[in-house]
Formats: sequence, C-alpha cells, structure tokens
Amino acid sequence: MPPARRPSAPRIALTMVVALAVAGVAVILGFWQYDRHVERADAVAEFEAAAHLDPVRVSEVAPAERATLPEDAQWRMVTATGAFDPDSLTVLRTRPVDGTPAWQYLAWLDADDGASFLIDLGWIRQPGPTEDPAVPSLDAGEQVTVTAVLREWEPDDGKGAGDSITRITPEQLPAPAGDPVPGYGMLREICGDDGCAETPVGDPVPLPGLTVGPHLSYAWQWWLFAAMAPAGGVLLLRRDMQVGAGGDEPGPAPHDGTAPPEPARASAGRRRRKAPSDEEIEDAL
Repeated sequence: MPPARRPSAPRIALTMVVALAVAGVAVILGFWQYDRHVERADAVAEFEAAAHLDPVRVSEVAPAERATLPEDAQWRMVTATGAFDPDSLTVLRTRPVDGTPAWQYLAWLDADDGASFLIDLGWIRQPGPTEDPAVPSLDAGEQVTVTAVLREWEPDDGKGAGDSITRITPEQLPAPAGDPVPGYGMLREICGDDGCAETPVGDPVPLPGLTVGPHLSYAWQWWLFAAMAPAGGVLLLRRDMQVGAGGDEPGPAPHDGTAPPEPARASAGRRRRKAPSDEEIEDAL
C-alpha cells in the first residue's frame, strides 16, 4: 500500500477556516436563541408574579408623565375611574382571538386625575358583509370604574388609520384629552350605575399564553454543532489523505495456475480439431 499523501497547505488552511467560520456562526446563533430564552423566562416570571398581586390604581405603577411602561408594571392588575370618550372608539380588525377572526374595540378613558388610559373593551366575532356588528355603548360623561391588565404599547407599523388600526399604539389612535398612560389595559371588569360586567360588548380579550418555549434546547443544539464543525474539518482532511493514497481497493486476483485460462483451453480444442483421427482417415479412403 502506498504511503498516505498529505493534503496541500492551502487545502488544509481553507478547510479549517471554513470549519471555524461555521463554528463561529453556530456559536452566535446559540447565544441568540439563549437570549430569546432569557427574555421569555423573564416575561413568564413577571406574569406569574403579577398574577398574585392585588389591583392598584394605574397612576401608582404607570404614571402618565412617563414615556414608557415600567418593567414591573407589565401584567399588573390596575384600576381607574373616569368617563369614556365615545368619539375615540376604534376597531382593531386584524387580530384573531384563539384562531377566530375578530374585531376588538378600544377607547380612551379620561380618568379623574387628568390622565387618559386606553382600554381594550373586548372582542366580537368578525361580522359578515350583511351583519350589523355589536358596538359598545359608551355614554359621554358616565362615570365608570374599570379593572384591567396593564400591557405595554405595541410597535407602530404605520399602517393603521381612521376607525380601524393594526397596532395598539397612540400613533394610530385619536388624540387623547389628557396625558396618556404609558400602556393600555385589557379590560376585566367595568362597573357603573347599572352594576358591574366583564365587558360592555362581546367577551374580554384573553391573555396570551406565556411559555418558555424551546429556545434553550435550540441554543444547546447550535453549540453542539459548533463543537462538531472543527472535528468535521479534520475528518475531511483525513479522508482526503486516504483517497490520495489510493485507498484500500483490491486489484485483480492473480492467476494461481490451477486451471488454464479459458482462451488457452479453447485454443487447445481448436488444435485438436485440426488433426484427423484414424477412423476419419479410413473413411476417407
């Protein structure tokens, strides 16, 4: 067997550079998945912590003078007292609820302390072309007390306008009368002169199901792939060395002399057929 032929230096360098580059990308993707895991885990922890806290006035956890919602205010159950602005009623038509095409209604509540608090009033099944949709009854000046789950504003996509929006954000809503609370509330109860109800129309919008998800598992998979990439490069170079040496493929088996080759037997037969026998000579005479 001939000796193994070593791959050239450029071949070795290129193979290992590619292997290390793949490993580096896999490491980055692993940390990206890990960051997503941490983000989801923090959200789940905040949600579970807020679920065990008593409701407080929204001004205590999310004052209107703040531009963004405090981290510990997300998912808090809050209350506010004031009157709805009927002219601010807006429809969110692009948000299914539990897989059902739906309309969600939103309106500004002008609170007693001068702030304006956006409330997601509830949802109804998307009406058909010939159906009259149910609309919340909001009486101007009627004092109500709402209990809601506090959520942060959604990023503006620039597509909402008029009486229909695509994101729950002040940029797509009518201007409030007062300084806006830095977040909106998912209504859980509304109390007025006629008593209390879950929502003035339809059903309350359900809270999203929060889970950690598979991101940590994905991160470990990427890191394992990063560890395997350099080893794969080494194995590829070893294979190149074996191929360069001609491998272990066996050549044709040598003739051992125990039986004459077929062509030789055929030639002998032809030679025997050329010499006539005695009987053939007598018959010929």
